[in-house]
Amino acid sequence: MTLSSDTSTAKAKDEERHSTASAEQAHDDGVRARKDASLPLSGVRVLDLTRYLSGPYATLLLAEMGAEVIKVEVPEAGDDTRHIAPLQGDVSFYHSTINRSKASVELDLKSEEGRKLVHAMVADCDVFIQNFRTGVAERLGFGYDVLSKINPGLVYCSISGFGGTGPESRRAAFDLIVQAESGVMSLNGEGDAPPSKLGLPVADLTSGMFSVHGILAALLRRSRTGKGGLVEVSMMSSLLSLSVYNATRYFVTGETPKRMGSRHPGVVPYGQYAASDGNVLLSTFSDGSWKRIVDAMDRPELAEDPRFVTAASRVVHRSACDTLLGEVFSGFTSEEIVRRLDEAGIPCGVVRNLGEALEMEAASGSGAITDVEYPGNVGTIRSVRIPIKFDGEWCPAKPAPALGQDNAILDRYKKT
Repeated sequence: MTLSSDTSTAKAKDEERHSTASAEQAHDDGVRARKDASLPLSGVRVLDLTRYLSGPYATLLLAEMGAEVIKVEVPEAGDDTRHIAPLQGDVSFYHSTINRSKASVELDLKSEEGRKLVHAMVADCDVFIQNFRTGVAERLGFGYDVLSKINPGLVYCSISGFGGTGPESRRAAFDLIVQAESGVMSLNGEGDAPPSKLGLPVADLTSGMFSVHGILAALLRRSRTGKGGLVEVSMMSSLLSLSVYNATRYFVTGETPKRMGSRHPGVVPYGQYAASDGNVLLSTFSDGSWKRIVDAMDRPELAEDPRFVTAASRVVHRSACDTLLGEVFSGFTSEEIVRRLDEAGIPCGVVRNLGEALEMEAASGSGAITDVEYPGNVGTIRSVRIPIKFDGEWCPAKPAPALGQDNAILDRYKKT
């Protein structure tokens, strides 16, 4: 039997639709299989147009709490962090850490097709997040005013360096720049040394965390009102918010806080002290802590020294107190000091390097360190989980996606 041209065309279209539907169903089944329905954000879909660290860290947290995160990347090259050394196989340690548990699609955001696909996906998403420089999202056609009309229930999150308004808003911002401009560096290091950046990218990480706080709050509000909203977080305001009592002290006294290393302006003993084999750190606030310290270190005669009996007098005689403790601690190992002081109820710890801390945590069996299996020539990458448990269970950590491995997602939006 010979089919007419129209009949053949119709059959071909039916087969194409069936094939596309099957591919979509297979993808959706895979996504559901990767997401534990018991996780609190299961069923939340996030469109991720972020790069570098602040935004990807936010979407990492969302993804591993159960959200489906669709990460949009530049075709062929992908996110810049894919190429940051060192690599294991063809996977960057940097990229693998902050892009776990996400899907990856390739899309040219500057093209008309790319713009239309983003708009189509926005209509089907709960959350949209971007960390372009202020004004770029609007030029691309992805500003809040445009996307909220497409999806009134959309929670739109914008992460910037210096905020969305004001004379600094359009400046480029990386973590180091914001650490300097926010005053954080001025508080880090010893008083006689130049300001120093923190060893962790705190501007990126805190703005990512605050973005998640805002997104979750906006989703909760949407559950009551049915309306989405705009969440704005800047790296600058994130770091300033961490200054808490230091900021209030400045506004009350007019005095700018100074670098004190690991010491505290109003508490002694507090900070880092040398042992025979390394350093220990003490944090004490009560009057009675001095007696417990010297008793634990077999120096009970020091308990009655009038310079150190009260917390206030120890601040006055800070130098003498620190020098004396340094002499006492120098005859003990750091582990012995910590054991003795811990038994006496004094908050203390060994000052470890990061490698020591990671190995100690891995050996503890807590589960905070996990091995993530990658396909191909990559193998296992050991990583730190996001620090959240639900019902006694860690959030699962899945591999970061290969570039464009989930491009099938785009197929269902090309027809809308």
